[in-house]
Amino acid sequence: MACRLDADALLALWERTLAAGAPGRDDALLQALPDALAAPRTLGERNARLLALHAQLFGSELALLSHCPACGSAAQFSADCEALAARPPATDAAASRHRLEAQGHAIEFRLPDSADIAAASGAPDDDAFARELLARCVLACTRNGARVPPHELPAPLLDALSQRMEALDPAASLSFELACPQCSTPWEARLDVGPLLWQKLQATAERVLLDVDALARAYGWTEPEVLRLSPLRRAAYLQLATA
Repeated sequence: MACRLDADALLALWERTLAAGAPGRDDALLQALPDALAAPRTLGERNARLLALHAQLFGSELALLSHCPACGSAAQFSADCEALAARPPATDAAASRHRLEAQGHAIEFRLPDSADIAAASGAPDDDAFARELLARCVLACTRNGARVPPHELPAPLLDALSQRMEALDPAASLSFELACPQCSTPWEARLDVGPLLWQKLQATAERVLLDVDALARAYGWTEPEVLRLSPLRRAAYLQLATA
């Protein structure tokens, strides 16, 4: 898992992201983009930027793994960052308010953001998570002129609202339709770009720290001296140190 940052910059990014903690991790990662802009307006825009950062740091190919919910068998598959990020949002996706009329209801809503995801993440199951997330995004809802509280919306209407949000911001939720190689059970595997990118960054940084530790013990070098070595030279010295 080679990283395209030099070792010192890699550790600096890892340290900043680690210090930000889980709630601010994606934002800390996005600051590494050379053209870091204002905060993403939608979840789809956030995912697109995180995918662009993955391509810059680790390449465009995503090596992914999921497990069959029926028998537990592993399914390995791959995806391309650029193809996933190319799902264009609707032209009005960045608007602050949207409207849906369905099943006699008129709903004013906004698209969810990362704060909504964090707030709904404590829900006990996926259905409760989806209901809480959608309810947070409903700005107003009426039926025949009467106000309807978001938490009282029927499931079919919430499904229509979810579909409308997905059409506005298709990259907000990334998933893959898979079939088990052993029992043929189909399932949908979700891709959380931020955690995946963080796991790769953390694993790569930990390997660099292990290299520094091993070479410092073997040769008495300081961290800056080890980090100035190219990856090839560092690997060669590690091989000599363990010979």
